[in-house]
Amino acid sequence: MIRVEALPAAEGDCLWVEWTHAGRPHRMLIDGGTGRRARLPGGLADRLDRLPVHDRRFDLVVCTHIDTDHIGGLLDLFARPPEGFVADEVWFNCRDHIVPADLLGPRQGNRLAALLKARDAAWNSLVDGRAVVVPHDGTPPVFHLPGLRLTLLSPDEEGLRKLGDAWPGPAPEDAAPAQADLLGDPEGPLDLDPLDDERPVQIPWWELADDAGYEPDTRPHNGSSIAFCAEDATGARVLLGADAHAETLAASLSRLGAGRPYRVDLCKVPHHGSAHNISTALLDALDCRHWLISTHGGRALSHRSREARYRYGEGTHPSLRAMARLMRPGTRPTFWFNHRVPSTERYADASLAAELGFDAVHPDPGSDGITVLVDKGRVRRAPPV
Repeated sequence: MIRVEALPAAEGDCLWVEWTHAGRPHRMLIDGGTGRRARLPGGLADRLDRLPVHDRRFDLVVCTHIDTDHIGGLLDLFARPPEGFVADEVWFNCRDHIVPADLLGPRQGNRLAALLKARDAAWNSLVDGRAVVVPHDGTPPVFHLPGLRLTLLSPDEEGLRKLGDAWPGPAPEDAAPAQADLLGDPEGPLDLDPLDDERPVQIPWWELADDAGYEPDTRPHNGSSIAFCAEDATGARVLLGADAHAETLAASLSRLGAGRPYRVDLCKVPHHGSAHNISTALLDALDCRHWLISTHGGRALSHRSREARYRYGEGTHPSLRAMARLMRPGTRPTFWFNHRVPSTERYADASLAAELGFDAVHPDPGSDGITVLVDKGRVRRAPPV
């Protein structure tokens, strides 16, 4: 069994994953959310405080990419680690892996690299200090932790090359920190005449599910995301999608499945449910019924969204188009949300769930974060601790 906690991370990701091997617990941490959220109730700092000092060891800590809503909490963690904190292995692709070492880059990525070097961390040691990357041919690489098999799905070599091309030159020390990747639609304002009142609007779900208007995510930071499938000894599988590009994930999954959809018991939806990271091709490559969506909606950019006419004033994640694609007829998906906000609350509507054929699980009232237990062929909510 794999236990996955989607901690409160606002617009970002902070995933705490545990499993048991040889009679003792093991764990890994994937991203840290934004640093400003890490110390709120239920956040990363609070979760670490709940561990006994002697039990704060992680088999793996992953910084999937350098966007603020993923790296921020990890910067705090490595700058001021709690007593007893140990990371046996860290995965993080920095500038040294993708551009000449005499160039500087985004301040937060450079800062994490400096912290890891200062602490002499075991950094990308499973790949001999090189980049964590999927080669352009052959089966995606596999790595082993005690009792857990990790199959790398992203980034590919092209994704790292594009990040290298986009990595800026030296920045002044007082430069503003990098912005979180907010990802509404990348276009400018659209002439969609969004609603200015509370009139109900019928959402054309099956039109939104149509992939004809799909526009892939082209952001280099997201394309460099470290994403992988974790599988325990019983065959339980969890796909941890970071903000990876749908095309990269689909290509890797197709190589794994040898022409058949690859079974996954739970998928952490890439990029918080952005319409640009969920494609029909990706879903065709997957056999999955449970979808974990980590977001509090993001910043309100609905005035720029194609969906503004349906939910004007709400946050942008999860996208209605992405959710419509996940509601594939005959699959009866279950959505697991770590925040209850307007953009996720709509899926608590029992009549909508019955009409469209899905189930939804939200955090308990007054709380954030959600924990699921994953067995082969079964996903359920963890009982209260």
